[in-house]
Amino acid sequence: MRGKKSGGVLSGGLGTGYVSIIMIFVVIVLTVLAALSYSAVGTNTRQNERAHENMRAYYAADAEANRKLMKLDETALMAVTDGFFAQFEVEASAIDGVTVGKTPEGYAVSWSETVSDRIMLSCGITVFERPSQHDGRRYEITKWETVSGGEADTHINVWDGTF
Repeated sequence: MRGKKSGGVLSGGLGTGYVSIIMIFVVIVLTVLAALSYSAVGTNTRQNERAHENMRAYYAADAEANRKLMKLDETALMAVTDGFFAQFEVEASAIDGVTVGKTPEGYAVSWSETVSDRIMLSCGITVFERPSQHDGRRYEITKWETVSGGEADTHINVWDGTF
């Protein structure tokens, strides 16, 4: 026998105080884990909402850029059909935010659309003066990319392992 017998009851071993302390500890740990889980869910929800808003903004900018591309294509078609391609520069420059410059093949056209306060969708095409020399294509997309409109990142000098 491990404990002394006093009045028919064994004494010694784990008392009820230890069990209470362990239960309190388990409750505290579970409460902390629940609070952390709740906080993580809130953070994930906010990040998902922000990602969806950024995606909607990008696709809205992309749709506007495609509308301008369609107008430029119509203008190029009319210029080629009419045989007076010099008029393309005047009509394309009238489209909001579009800049046009002459190239040996035709015209370089560029524009940008705002995605957010820090991101722009930058677009550029080359419109061919003679589509027959380019397999019938009136234009070629030269740039369609997102660029950061904010401050330029600064370079951090990091040791590359060489002496």
